[in-house]
Amino acid sequence: MPIFYSRAKQIRVSSSMSGLLLCTDGNAKLLINGTEFKFSRGILSLVGPFIFIEIISESDDCKWEMICDDKDVFHSVSIYLFDIIGQGLLKTPCLTLDEKQIERFLLFVDMLNDKWCALEKNLSREEATMFRHNIILLEQTVAMEFITRYCQKLSRSPYKANGNETVVFNFIDSLNQNYSTHRDVGWYAEQANLSTIYFTKIVRQYTGYTPIVMIRHITIAYAKMMLSQRELSIKEIAAKLNFSSQLTFSRYFKSCTGMSPKKYRETGGMCC
Repeated sequence: MPIFYSRAKQIRVSSSMSGLLLCTDGNAKLLINGTEFKFSRGILSLVGPFIFIEIISESDDCKWEMICDDKDVFHSVSIYLFDIIGQGLLKTPCLTLDEKQIERFLLFVDMLNDKWCALEKNLSREEATMFRHNIILLEQTVAMEFITRYCQKLSRSPYKANGNETVVFNFIDSLNQNYSTHRDVGWYAEQANLSTIYFTKIVRQYTGYTPIVMIRHITIAYAKMMLSQRELSIKEIAAKLNFSSQLTFSRYFKSCTGMSPKKYRETGGMCC
């Protein structure tokens, strides 16, 4: 399940990624953490494992640009984000840029595209490592610049999270750390000192998803990432995700995606 998928440009971002998403033309309606937002030129959204995005509709001329990478690249930025703006992110994940800011964002996009193209060339291992390091530094710089703008906006209209939002924030944070060892809603409800029924109600109210859907979402996202990298066998991936066997993992993966892990790896997920 991608966190962002635009048919207009065949843009697909998995929930193992973080970054920034900008609408540059047209109009769209997106469901973000259970709340509907209207997008047009200059609307910027944060993207990450803690933000669930679904496109409701988009115009034929709708265009998007994004700066995204593996979530680990933005880990320190995410920690900063949570420390500074806290749970307000759950309800206000968007920022409106002016034309000068849009141009600056697009300049960064062009710079990163050039570096990614260079990285795809036949470079030595040392050169490839250097280019990758430069890309990461530039991505983190961009993220910090625009997240700072987001923080400035939020500070002008202070947002105070209530107790239920804190429960949801803590659940999402815990889920990203424990998805491979705890896939039982009851375990997360116990952490929050709530009944499973009430915990589920709160999470659904603030994200638009039940906890079990979010648990599956994160687990499958990491499974897809490992399957795409091809460094591990399916059996090793099953063990890494703490499934009792490869068969159990395959059944879980197929029930969530409609295809087996083997089929996903063979097709590159094109049918998923």
